[in-house]
Amino acid sequence: MRMGQEMADRKGQAADSTKKVALMPGNVRAGQVISLVEVTGGLGSKITASRLADELGADIAVLIPILDAAELLGLVKAEKGEVTLTEFGQKFQRTTRQKVRLLTDQLRQIEPFKTAVDLVNRRGSASAEEVAANLTERGLEWYHEQELNIDLLRTILIHWAIYAGLLTYNKDGRFEPVKPVK
Repeated sequence: MRMGQEMADRKGQAADSTKKVALMPGNVRAGQVISLVEVTGGLGSKITASRLADELGADIAVLIPILDAAELLGLVKAEKGEVTLTEFGQKFQRTTRQKVRLLTDQLRQIEPFKTAVDLVNRRGSASAEEVAANLTERGLEWYHEQELNIDLLRTILIHWAIYAGLLTYNKDGRFEPVKPVK
């Protein structure tokens, strides 16, 4: 009995270590996701991915990571080649100002934002290099070349985390927590 339990525990641990981590696609910007939501909502309840690519003026290969990001953020659902807005996506589309700020809670659950916010909260600040090193230790990276990985990570954090109000970026090139408005 005990041996069977140990085997089950090991299988559970193996499954835990291979869980898919929500990782923001590297070259997707907030404006692209906003455009995807706007176009999807403007064209009706369901739209094919190929038509969406045409409407956005994008190649399907360019659309896929944008669609992945929008799905990670809970804005759209893509099934069998058709894209629909989620209830949250519809709310997002109706919002006229500071759309990315609506995504703050979702971004906190997605890498690299989750790690960056955690490091900044624990240390008071963190560099892109420190965040990248932490992610790399856990096997999360976009490129095998560390310098490219760090540059892309910095860009992602600037384009998303700062815009969403998760972090600020100081003159020394470090990310810091957002200071409460007094």
